[in-house]
Amino acid sequence: MNASRESPLHGPSWLAPSVVVLGMLALASLVRYRLVEPAELTALCAATPWDSPACLLRSLAVQAFSGQRIGIAALACALLGLLTGWRGIKLLALATASAGLVLYSTDWAAPAVLLAALALLTPGSAR
Repeated sequence: MNASRESPLHGPSWLAPSVVVLGMLALASLVRYRLVEPAELTALCAATPWDSPACLLRSLAVQAFSGQRIGIAALACALLGLLTGWRGIKLLALATASAGLVLYSTDWAAPAVLLAALALLTPGSAR
């Protein structure tokens, strides 16, 4: 294997982004289909929004995508990652954008996921 694309400590360069995307898509799907969309939980949380942990988590999830907040945060992280070259910020942008795609923030999350992926492909993204 090419030494510049694989490190003994970090594995192939595509492994971390793949795990981040798949993990975040699974987590965001769980939030969407178990907390946000069920009609029974919506009715329960409308009556008593802060009484149960499920309603609290649901309220926080709704606030994250309300007003495209998660998508805007993903795009900001992607731009910061592109400007600074920090791999951690780029992975954070990719994770946030992946969640935004599932959690109703596609207007901002779609360009963010593309920008984060592009930033991860640029040379010098090992920092």
